[in-house]
Amino acid sequence: MASPQTENGFTSLANEILEQVSRQRFNGIQRSIIDTVWRYTYGFQRKDHYLASSFIAEAIKADLKGVKVEMQRLIDWNVIRVVQEGHGARPRKISFNKNYDEWTVGENPPPKIKKVAGVESSTAVVESSPPLMGESSPPKKERKKVLKKDNKNNKGAAKEMASKTKLAKSREDKQEYADEVWLKPEEHTKLLNEFGQEGLTWMIDVLSSYKLSVDKFYASDYAVFKKGGWLRMKYEDHLAKQNKPVFQSKSERTKSVLDEAMAKELNGDGTGRRDITNEVHQLGLPELRS
Repeated sequence: MASPQTENGFTSLANEILEQVSRQRFNGIQRSIIDTVWRYTYGFQRKDHYLASSFIAEAIKADLKGVKVEMQRLIDWNVIRVVQEGHGARPRKISFNKNYDEWTVGENPPPKIKKVAGVESSTAVVESSPPLMGESSPPKKERKKVLKKDNKNNKGAAKEMASKTKLAKSREDKQEYADEVWLKPEEHTKLLNEFGQEGLTWMIDVLSSYKLSVDKFYASDYAVFKKGGWLRMKYEDHLAKQNKPVFQSKSERTKSVLDEAMAKELNGDGTGRRDITNEVHQLGLPELRS
């Protein structure tokens, strides 16, 4: 039976915000997006955060295309604000606009107009014809500079393409459990068994925030959770600050129980039982000696 407790985490919201949101005619997906933004901003005592549409779609179990459409509507209505645009693999940073007087829920935003030479137009005029080579062409030295710059741009484009290929390969057969945290389902299951839901969620959030803040790339996010690594040590410090015992893996917990039972037998505090049957020979169960 589910039994949520505030000591396991809660999101602090002003009642006035809840009242204003409940008065708006948000559809189901829009309200779910708002709830998710609250969860990963106010729920962690922060005003904004890097949140990809794919992550939100996974969190609310909705179609990614629909989430993108409704997210854009919320942005157009000034309910959700874009604090920082995304760049490369990094998603954009967004926040919830608590100034409800600025909301324009239900209104259609005007079409975006591009300005060309001081004149408003729906399309931009671009000169597509190549430069003519002749008397008006730049001198040879200048042309070399242009070619060198083009080569540099081509190398940069090739490097960026290789980086994207490497990134895509590292995410094969993996799922995104938080922004920029990719794990195979079986890896996630192993970590869940080792740390529990609360511990794993905490560590994934820390890893996500770190990768987004420094634009870090790991070939394997699963390896970051290894014993002796910075993430595990950070989690142990977190438990220590809360006066909670440091976690133990299943094998460590089993070993601890067996060691305790052995100590009791050696001290004469155990049961003293030796279950001997035809299937288990006496030589297979040596007596414990002090």
